[in-house]
Amino acid sequence: MEHYKVIGIMTGSSMDGLDFAFCDIAVDGEHYTYKVLKAECVPMPDKWKLRLEKLVLQNAVTYIKTHTFFGHFMGEEVRKFIDRNNLAGELDFIASHGQTIFHQPENHFTSQIGDGAAIATRSGFPVVCDFRTSDVALGGQGTPIAPIANKLFFPDYKYFVNLGGIANIAANTGNRFVAFDIAPVNLVLNKLAGQVGKDFDRDGDMARRGNINAALLAELNASWYYTKDYPKSLSGGWVSKVMQPVVQRSQASVEDKLRTVVELVAYQTAQALKHIEHKEGVKVVGGDKMLVTGGGAFNKFLIEQIQEKLPLQIVVPDKETVEFKEAILMALVGVLRVRGEVNCLASVTGAQRDNIGGAIYQGHEKQLKTSTS
Repeated sequence: MEHYKVIGIMTGSSMDGLDFAFCDIAVDGEHYTYKVLKAECVPMPDKWKLRLEKLVLQNAVTYIKTHTFFGHFMGEEVRKFIDRNNLAGELDFIASHGQTIFHQPENHFTSQIGDGAAIATRSGFPVVCDFRTSDVALGGQGTPIAPIANKLFFPDYKYFVNLGGIANIAANTGNRFVAFDIAPVNLVLNKLAGQVGKDFDRDGDMARRGNINAALLAELNASWYYTKDYPKSLSGGWVSKVMQPVVQRSQASVEDKLRTVVELVAYQTAQALKHIEHKEGVKVVGGDKMLVTGGGAFNKFLIEQIQEKLPLQIVVPDKETVEFKEAILMALVGVLRVRGEVNCLASVTGAQRDNIGGAIYQGHEKQLKTSTS
């Protein structure tokens, strides 16, 4: 059995913070297991959140500067995490997703900022990053990456939903894994909560008090995206440019808007499951289980509304897995890259073939030995 001690770093589309998960990933033949040894979320400073939100509208020089400076910021923060927890003697390498700014696979490009060289230089440890671009070069969506973790870490589940800034669904159909983005979630819900001075709608209490605005719901459901076949994916830029203005134009109260967006997410999750059933020729039965993670899994009202519309059992795992699943995933795809094993599934992304994504930057305190098998 081989062990890898890795820090996975995830900063999602909701931009609430940097998630660090220090994991022990064990590999025994084709069997993968993980333990989270230490995890924490470093809140995103307001200046960075504002800069990242506006970056899609800025010029090329600003983009490159932000990519570099954000990498240095990430490197400094992960170094503090290493020092706080005395991890330097154990850590093998760091795996970072980066912050998605542009994602247009139909135009053959995607960009996740947070310069890997800067992270390696600041932290002192090797960094594996840039996991999506190989898949996009092969004609794929480059996302979701999560199904490889679902396949290796959670074999007892058939369905998976992550309720982050954008929700995505994955399914093990027996023959293959499929996955795609469902709809915006916390990107919209948290922005609405911010209008009344809150970071988020705790437990969905404000949404619970609201009423569905039929006109707003109809306009949100009318997006071309929901009728598009998978593989498909959404970006935070699309949400900011297309969906947020629709919500903002509505004259409904904040509570009614929150309730309406919850309904959108629950309905589109049910539609996504039906789409998978129809396309893959599978039947969802009551004994099937769906693992639900991401910050939205703590929104009790949202979970209730999704459960009402689904003919299966929703399972919300332990708090650590809910909060840090994507950072754990980054640690895994980094390990797979280092081992020279597939970390991006063509059945999910629509790429020409399964592929191995990730660029490697060496650190000055520790060098990374990679496999090319």
